[in-house]
Amino acid sequence: MQPLKDTLRLFRSPLSQRIIAGMFVSLVAIEAILLVPSVQRRRVELLDQIEEVSTGKVRWIVTTYPAADGEELAEHLQQLQSDPMLQGILGGAVYDREGNLVETFGESPELTTANARQDRSQLFATAAGRRYDIAWTTTGIGEGMLPDLTENHWIVLRHDADGTQRALVFYMLRISGLVLLIAAFITLAMMVLLSRQLITPILTLRRDLALAGDAVARDDNAPKFASLRYQRQDELGEVIAAFEQMYGQIWAEIGDRKRAEATLRHQNLEMQAYIEQVDKVTAAATAVDAGTFDPKRLDDVAQRDDELGQLARMFQLMATHVQQRETQLKQQLRELTIEIDQAKLQKQVAQITESDYFQEIKAQLKHLRVDDFWRS
Repeated sequence: MQPLKDTLRLFRSPLSQRIIAGMFVSLVAIEAILLVPSVQRRRVELLDQIEEVSTGKVRWIVTTYPAADGEELAEHLQQLQSDPMLQGILGGAVYDREGNLVETFGESPELTTANARQDRSQLFATAAGRRYDIAWTTTGIGEGMLPDLTENHWIVLRHDADGTQRALVFYMLRISGLVLLIAAFITLAMMVLLSRQLITPILTLRRDLALAGDAVARDDNAPKFASLRYQRQDELGEVIAAFEQMYGQIWAEIGDRKRAEATLRHQNLEMQAYIEQVDKVTAAATAVDAGTFDPKRLDDVAQRDDELGQLARMFQLMATHVQQRETQLKQQLRELTIEIDQAKLQKQVAQITESDYFQEIKAQLKHLRVDDFWRS
């Protein structure tokens, strides 16, 4: 069942379809090129067969009737139409040695003696069908056998060549069918080979690429790639090796990125905590200015062993000193205020006691008798 699925998948693959089509068309084109000369040779063979049979009969007539004139030759040749072996003879003509027509019978040939001197056999296409005209000379036919012929003639016979055309069509159909069968067989054989050597590894590599993309997108662990089982010493093997190397580099980069992100997150958390503690120091400065600073608020910041912790410890010490100094200054201010008030009071008392009015009253009081005062 699995081989059938693999085969169907092979034919559904666009690359496989192009390879199959290209290979099949190439084979058919090559066979078609070879078929053209083959058909031409077959046509010549069929026409040669017609000529060979007719030549034998004409030679027999010429050698049997060596003293026959043109009319007699025409009568003997006309009898050939009734020969079962020569049913293809449709007519003929006899010419004298100068090329003058002596006698014709049946369907007249189109081949003349003037044309026959250049090509003694020609194929014609007529409204009734294809015709094949062949010309002989009695001297040429009887040469070497009957040298005492008294007169030379031209003999031209017309043959029915439609059968030859049909035979050529059947021949072309047979050859074409054989070519298609051979092309199909070679194509399938090559596809089986290509399936194992090229198409299946490529499809496997394509699936692995999709798995790699999904793994990278989901940030999963590296999957097991089926294409890595192909250990090849060719271009496809190099591509698979390059894919494995590329994915390894990508996975290494992903690992570095994860570590960098973790480090960055940790640094962000540290920075947030640092900023929060800086805010505490800033708030402490504001509290100092408002007179509400509590040194214990900076205890957690002062425990740090960096510059911020050192700043917090110095700030605690400075703020404590500032508070102590402020307390002392306030106490001194209160004391100074009291001293200032006493001195002012003494000065005012001195001003009163030292005044003339106060002295007069004081003098009067000395002379004043208290009992007399209450009596009065």
